[in-house]
Amino acid sequence: MSTAAAFAPARRTGLPEMRLLSVRQPWAWQILHEHKDVENRIIPTSGYRGWVAIHAARTPDEEALGLLPAVPPQWVDADRQFEYEAVIGVVRLVDVHDASWCGEDQYGRPLEMCSPWALRSFLHLVLTDPHPLPQPIPRIGRLGLGLARPDRHLVEKVCEQLPFL
Repeated sequence: MSTAAAFAPARRTGLPEMRLLSVRQPWAWQILHEHKDVENRIIPTSGYRGWVAIHAARTPDEEALGLLPAVPPQWVDADRQFEYEAVIGVVRLVDVHDASWCGEDQYGRPLEMCSPWALRSFLHLVLTDPHPLPQPIPRIGRLGLGLARPDRHLVEKVCEQLPFL
């Protein structure tokens, strides 16, 4: 064993499996703080279910930012402080389904969607158990249509801040 290896910090073993999802602001913040429990996508994801790190993309959704009410709902317990190019929290991905699964009857008539955040003609990534990170982890990412595998170093950094994972 080299001297450098002998004095390196111990790496956590048994890290949880995790995926990474890049989302534009304000949507990324709303997933973690305003009970946004569905992320709408157009391309199917793999069959993965489990922890997903939420990455705030470099560029915001300007239209969505402009539509935000000046004052957040009373039940929101965090200031609207948008981080960019950083992992800002984790959620559990518990289901992925087509909008037709929750939004139409057998005759194609519209029904109520599975969430107020769900949009027709999209796949719904159903998210639960949001945990914002106390300190965002800077990371350059790219908006993608699916779930990426984060590197081990990023998962370790997330687990340092959320040791229950």
